[in-house]
Amino acid sequence: MTEAVLLHAEDRQRMARLYEEALVRLEEMAMITARNLDLDPRSAFEVRFSPMGAGAGNGEAGAVELVRDVLASGCYDYRRGVCFWHDALPAVSQ
Repeated sequence: MTEAVLLHAEDRQRMARLYEEALVRLEEMAMITARNLDLDPRSAFEVRFSPMGAGAGNGEAGAVELVRDVLASGCYDYRRGVCFWHDALPAVSQ
């Protein structure tokens, strides 16, 4: 880790508000994605925002991973307006 730089009070307050707003929006996106993919809301899943490469979501860039459980990721492709599952773990060759 590099040396931390303390923000001025105004910047710290603004960053705190922006962080809270972003977190609330991401949680909302994750819940919509989970609901549409029939993910049990009582299950343990992680809220994420991870842009995906062109290989995911049928070759469409513009997809983001929003929800991850132990086996798969729930993703949203904003260009096509669709949610989809994507394997979270690499396939194990037998």
